[in-house]
Amino acid sequence: MNGERDEFAKPFVLAHGSWHGGWCWRRVADRLEAAGRRVFAPSYTGMGDRVHLLNKNISIDTFVQDLVEVFVAEELTGAVLVGHSFGGVPITGVADRIPERIAHLVYLDAIVPESGESAFSTLPAGEAERRITSAQEANGGVAVPAPAILPAAFGLAKGTPEYDWVARRLTAHPLGAYTRPLMLRGPTGNDLPRTYVYCGSPPHPYMAPSQARVRAAAGWDWVELLAPHEAMITHPDEVARILLGL
Repeated sequence: MNGERDEFAKPFVLAHGSWHGGWCWRRVADRLEAAGRRVFAPSYTGMGDRVHLLNKNISIDTFVQDLVEVFVAEELTGAVLVGHSFGGVPITGVADRIPERIAHLVYLDAIVPESGESAFSTLPAGEAERRITSAQEANGGVAVPAPAILPAAFGLAKGTPEYDWVARRLTAHPLGAYTRPLMLRGPTGNDLPRTYVYCGSPPHPYMAPSQARVRAAAGWDWVELLAPHEAMITHPDEVARILLGL
């Protein structure tokens, strides 16, 4: 379409993961927009370009509302809602709140929570405790500092431009968004069309419980992508192609 916008095509709302911001979707968003699609990639309250709003009262409910308000303010309907990594938690909340505005849910190597679970519910106990401790030491428990060394599962080699770009952009993650349970009125995904994109090169061990849950459940499409966890950065062509094919 050479960038000509198709006002009748499904728009995309892209939700980022831990420590990231809307910036992490730039490469994928460029490709979606070049195909004529409307794209919205907000940062959650207190993160990314909204880091100045960081406060101790932020919870997962704040992040869900952040995304809901994008739908409301932009008058979006029939949208594809995508969550990467931790982003699977807030998009699940959005699907529970405003399912009538969503055409498809996509979990990009993401957490898939059930009602009453927090993001920490799917992590090894030791990892959850480590993040709580690091938040207490860094800022009195307000937010979990970004990792000093990017996890190997990100698939970014130290010293490369991509590694440096991600490392310098990361911001602390509000602790309450990890610890507060997500409460749903309906089932996870709210019976909407939904796709899980598994990034297995290398696999991220913290996503394994969610992936096993998806494989054991009905109603999911499963797509395997030969890419690391940060696929939206390392493999934007492939991610965009999957999204445009929905």
